[in-house]
Amino acid sequence: MEPKFEAKSYSPDMILSTNGISPIGGRKYTISKSKEGSVNSKLYFAKTSDKGLENLKTILVSGQKDNTVTWQNQISMIRTIDLLDTSEKISGFSSTWNSGLVEIVLHPFVWNNDFAMQQFLSLLDLSEERYRINVYKNGPLFCAAECTQEILDRLAKFNPLRTIHPLGELNIPNMRGNSFFDAPAPPLYKGKPQINIGVFDGGADSSLPHLKDYVSSHELTSVSSHPALVSHGTAVCGAVLYGLLNYRQPTEQLETPIVSVDSYRVLPQKQTGNLLEDSGLYPAIDKIEEIVQNHTETILYNLSFGPRGAIVDDDISRFTYALDNLSTLSHHPLFCVAVGNDGDLPYPFNRVQAPSDLVNGLGIGAYTLDKNGEKIRALYSCIGPGREGCKVKPDILEFGGSPENPAVLISTKANKVTTECGTSFSSPIVTGKLGKIMALSSEISAHMAKTLLIHTASDSDEFGIEEIGFGFCEEDVSNILNCEDNKVVVLYEGSIVPKQNVKLPVLLPNIDGLKCNANITWTLSTLAELNPNDIDSYTCNCIEDYFYPHDKHYNYFKNTLQGRKQKSAYIDTDVERELFDLGFSRSDLPISKPPKKFLSEDELRSQHLKWDTVAKKTLTMRTSSLNNPFFILHGMNRDIAGTTPMNYFVAITVEIPKYPGIFYDDILTQYRNLAPISIKTQNQLFIEI
Repeated sequence: MEPKFEAKSYSPDMILSTNGISPIGGRKYTISKSKEGSVNSKLYFAKTSDKGLENLKTILVSGQKDNTVTWQNQISMIRTIDLLDTSEKISGFSSTWNSGLVEIVLHPFVWNNDFAMQQFLSLLDLSEERYRINVYKNGPLFCAAECTQEILDRLAKFNPLRTIHPLGELNIPNMRGNSFFDAPAPPLYKGKPQINIGVFDGGADSSLPHLKDYVSSHELTSVSSHPALVSHGTAVCGAVLYGLLNYRQPTEQLETPIVSVDSYRVLPQKQTGNLLEDSGLYPAIDKIEEIVQNHTETILYNLSFGPRGAIVDDDISRFTYALDNLSTLSHHPLFCVAVGNDGDLPYPFNRVQAPSDLVNGLGIGAYTLDKNGEKIRALYSCIGPGREGCKVKPDILEFGGSPENPAVLISTKANKVTTECGTSFSSPIVTGKLGKIMALSSEISAHMAKTLLIHTASDSDEFGIEEIGFGFCEEDVSNILNCEDNKVVVLYEGSIVPKQNVKLPVLLPNIDGLKCNANITWTLSTLAELNPNDIDSYTCNCIEDYFYPHDKHYNYFKNTLQGRKQKSAYIDTDVERELFDLGFSRSDLPISKPPKKFLSEDELRSQHLKWDTVAKKTLTMRTSSLNNPFFILHGMNRDIAGTTPMNYFVAITVEIPKYPGIFYDDILTQYRNLAPISIKTQNQLFIEI
């Protein structure tokens, strides 16, 4: 497509629906222009035959549709119709690469087309133990294979090939374990916590005093465990249960965890000398899919491992799509994933790593403290941006430490802790916080807890969004669930279908005559349907949000010979009546804040995170400008999604620093049907077994 025609409304449907031609996906495309530099455009993939091409040629030559306006418009938007060059299918390989593991992605029709499949396997020309194929309903074919440069050159000429990229080795930091220190005393056992968290890792020693009552170990590989991997998994499980152990003394007793852990050992896999088997990645993904599908009682999972290597915008890994696809199951599991530890490499090699680029989960980075005790991104923590649908990555940062100020973690030595740093340990701390929020209130779902963590994360003007995402994670989860005298958080959760509007009131007490500032922050997250065949349109649906601060302040319009005139006024005033007498008409909705602007699709995506699953915004207004404020949520979909409802989760904070009374109590008094979140007491957090 020509530049500026990325939006779904510009899809060349009439051409793609020509008899014998079928659309099968798309992605972003970069066009080099001498004056403008590189500009973004949209590329569509279509499947056809000689007959289909002949039909299209006949239509073009005969001009039979030339008088159709839609046809004229769509033809004028198309830049070229051709085949991908071989160089456009291969990405991420260094000039010195000769052989290794790769991930091959084929267009979705191949796996149920015998002839195409035979051609692919013939070009691959590998014994069965050297490749592994996985397919997803209505999705692409993923193939992990042990390839040489010669095989890549052959496959690059295969027409149904979408992309090939290196399959990085599994990246699990090696626990040095050089130093051990006395741990705080294990907690008092009060019963089994009601919230359970799944951890996929290298195993854990569940016989340790600090883990034995709260961690259940499950062996998902027949290969003997590796001490370094068990050390890693043990530290991860401890971080889920206890969070950060820095500054805790050996003389202290730890608080009883209010979450428990199922530790699933998925690594190592077989060590046979076969690169594919030894990597363990695809077998581990298979096990993860099996467990999550069969254990609907578990909603939260942590993954502190993945293939090393930065994400590439034009393709998606099987690992990422597998987790996103699992999140659409009926119980909507939430995955927290470490973003990787290559943040000190030059860009773009320091970008977040799969599967932390998932759109329906959390990608967790790491922060540490500088010499003044201020939070800063740990240099090793990978940075954004993420992919389309989750351009803000990492989502949030949690303490992961640094060599000078490492994280203190549970070790494999009884009653001992050790020190290490990495996103491997910031991620489970966040997972534990999510579980604790859910444990404290059964009314908060996993994805609402995720929304709250992002909502309460603290931003910093010293770091860009590509470094810290939505900010530094709140240290104490109890601060997230409690309101203050001058600050209230209201939560909304529901579902919306495309083209539907939902009105969410911003609850305020009577503030007539109050002259001060009000700070309003809102965070909206959604669970998106997915289209893995079009990476540029990976999220099939989204929700646009509009804020209306004053329900009586409207725009008024009148068409004249000089153009359209616009005025603003308050309803039921002399000014409004005068505008009506002059022939003006009132808008359907009040004036929004900020005012709606007509932006290009690229601007909407980059500036307003259109089609992203998370958005966080804030503004400050005078209280005199607020009167029954409200939000309108508008459901949107791309054509492929049809009318599928999407779940939304909204957190709205209103803070009036100079409010003269108790904000929270006054809102409850005015809105008597409003239900406060119920917070459990300690003895309600456990069950007897």
